[in-house]
Amino acid sequence: MNTSSSRSGLRGSRHIALLLAALVVSPFLITLEPAPATAVDNGSLGIRPKFEADFLHANLASGAAMDTMAIISNHSAEAVTLLTYPVDGETTPQGAFALAGQSDARTGVGAWVTLDADSITVPADSEVELPFRLSVPANVSPGDYAGGLIIQEAPVQGQTTNSNGDTAVRIDVIQRQGMRIYLTVDGEAAQTLSTGNLSWSRSGDNITFTQPITNTGNMILHPSATLDVHSWIGATKELDFTTPESILPGATLNLQATLSPAPFLQIGRAEAVLTSEAGIDRVSTNFVYIPWWILLIILLLLAALVFALVRWWVLARRSRHASAEADAGAGAGAAASVDELQIFN
Repeated sequence: MNTSSSRSGLRGSRHIALLLAALVVSPFLITLEPAPATAVDNGSLGIRPKFEADFLHANLASGAAMDTMAIISNHSAEAVTLLTYPVDGETTPQGAFALAGQSDARTGVGAWVTLDADSITVPADSEVELPFRLSVPANVSPGDYAGGLIIQEAPVQGQTTNSNGDTAVRIDVIQRQGMRIYLTVDGEAAQTLSTGNLSWSRSGDNITFTQPITNTGNMILHPSATLDVHSWIGATKELDFTTPESILPGATLNLQATLSPAPFLQIGRAEAVLTSEAGIDRVSTNFVYIPWWILLIILLLLAALVFALVRWWVLARRSRHASAEADAGAGAGAAASVDELQIFN
C-alpha cells in the first residue's frame, strides 16, 4: 500500500478538508521476500497479459515495437470504469519490485507504452481486452528495463471526522493494480555489481550490519548475501542478509543482517559474501564493540597504573638522592679522620 496525504485546518466558519489519499496497490508492491509469479487479482479486479500467466516478458531490438494485450477482469456485480496508464518500475530500498506513481516521471517502459484511451469500462462479472503498444526508441542502450500497466479505480470517499473541534480529517481510498512488464533490449549484456563499505551499528540488544550494493550493469540481478562474524572475544556466527526480490539496473539498496542478542563484548572481524549473476564479492570490516563502562574501568586502571609508576619513580628518585647524600657524607667523614690522623702524627 502506498499512502499519500495532505493536510489543512478548519477554523471557525472556514472549512478546509484534509485529504489523505491511500493508494491501495497489489501485494507485489510491498512484498519484501521473493514470491511466485502470479496474475494480479484482488478478488474483485485483476489484470494479466493475454499470452502469459503472470507478467509480460518482451525481447525487442532498439527501434522495434510490438502490439499486445492485457486482460482486465471484473468479478463484481457492477460495471466499473478504470483509469489505465503505464509507469516505470523501480527497486524499493527494501529490495522489492515496485511500480512508480501516476505522477512520477516516465523515462523507460512507462514512456514507451501507448494506449488507445486513458480509461476503460469493464462490465459486471466479465473480462475485456486492453490493447497497447510497446515501442523501443532507436539508439536505446541494450539491457533490462521494467515497468507496468496500471488499472486504477475511482476514489472511494471516506468519512470526515473532527479533531479537537477545529481540524477536519477525511480519508479517501484509491485502489490500483499493476501488471509488470519486463523488457530486454537486444545487445551485449553486462552483469556487474558494485559494493560499498560494510558497516555496523548497535541499538539495544541488536547489532545491525549494512552492506550497500549497486547494480552497475544493464541486466536485472538477484543477489543474496551471508555474513561471517569471526571473533577473538564475543560471538562467532554466520548470518543471512535480507534477500531482495531483485535489483534493477542503476538501482542501489542496502542489505542488512542482524546479530541478536548482541554479545556483551566483541572484538573480531565481519565478512560479507555476496552472490549474484555478476559473480561473488567479499567485503569485510573490523568489528570491535566495548561497552562504555568497560572503557571507563580500563581508563581508570591505566590512570592508576600511571599514577603508581609516577609515584614509584618519584620515590625511587628520592631514595637515590638520599643514598647519594649519605654516601657523600660518609666520604667527607672519612676524609676528616684521615686529616686528623695526619695532624696527630
